[in-house]
Amino acid sequence: MTNFQKKGIRHRKEEELLKKSAYVKTARGIYNTLMTAALFTLILCASVSLVVYATPLYYMMVKILKIPENTGVSFDVCKRNYDALIYYNCFWGPKKLVFPDFVMSEHGEIHFEEVKRIFVFMQYAAIGSFAAVLLGHFLYGKKRRIYGFLPATIILAVAVVLAVGAGFLISWEQTFILMHKLLFTNNYWLFDPDKDPVITILPDAVFLAAGVGIIALMTAGLVISGLLWRKHKREKK
Repeated sequence: MTNFQKKGIRHRKEEELLKKSAYVKTARGIYNTLMTAALFTLILCASVSLVVYATPLYYMMVKILKIPENTGVSFDVCKRNYDALIYYNCFWGPKKLVFPDFVMSEHGEIHFEEVKRIFVFMQYAAIGSFAAVLLGHFLYGKKRRIYGFLPATIILAVAVVLAVGAGFLISWEQTFILMHKLLFTNNYWLFDPDKDPVITILPDAVFLAAGVGIIALMTAGLVISGLLWRKHKREKK
């Protein structure tokens, strides 16, 4: 084999290696992007869903805020109607909301339907993103030791936590109003206690507690992601 032929073979091998390297980089980039989206969705939607399911948080707030004393509605009635509301907002819940002890206006019913769609979507998103993270990791990422999505997810989630947290600190009321304006295209969320008396057992502080709970759970997700990234960096050395 002549030197010219040897050089030609070597050149082709170098080109193949470059192509393979470019393919690997592209595949890793796509994987990290998809995993970042999936893990962030999981942290956000799971945090919201867990707080929705956490009825004991409401029971505690009823006692702290002294809702029975301030409204004349007993603790058992608060609990019974809140449980009905939460069950309705679960993806396995009933299609129609019925409060055991309260009447409900047409606009109130529409608003609760809109809220249900958001919560149910987030519950399904949490389940789907959890499955995506597990499948992506065990079918592709674990064997290749790809964890570049972790710091990207942490940065994205930190930005959301800081932005929402800052809004709460600056003005909870204005943040609450802004969130409703962004999520809903009408003002049906402005309840009239005479037409929708359920609002009397749902003061703003209840929603603030839920918001703080979501931030706390997202922060826990960030800490877990950070520990996993730290573990990977140590093993890599």
